[in-house]
Amino acid sequence: MEFLVELCNEHDDLVRARFQSRHSNNKNHIATVRFDNDKQQPIDAWYCTCSAGAREVGMCSHITALLWHLGVIKAVISTDNHPLSASRLIKAIDDSTHFSENDTNSDDDNASALNDSDT
Repeated sequence: MEFLVELCNEHDDLVRARFQSRHSNNKNHIATVRFDNDKQQPIDAWYCTCSAGAREVGMCSHITALLWHLGVIKAVISTDNHPLSASRLIKAIDDSTHFSENDTNSDDDNASALNDSDT
């Protein structure tokens, strides 16, 4: 599948992509995102011509796909360093196996310590 991102000649802060409708071969949707690079959150606004694209809260799948494409596919991201990387999660699981099963504190000791602090 080809994914063409279009830039606007008149407005350099607009990016758009065309999506073919899944329900009709004759219909296309245009997802448009406006960026403001001077802000901490650079995604300023978005709109899509699909039926869900003009919503007030959240965004449609076309806008999500465009942002994902711009942020993930076009970026050079090392998956090992990404905070949501599965390899990082596996390392955390491996680290947790180093804890001993023979813990000197039992659950009963912890419960009595909690009860003593209530009085």
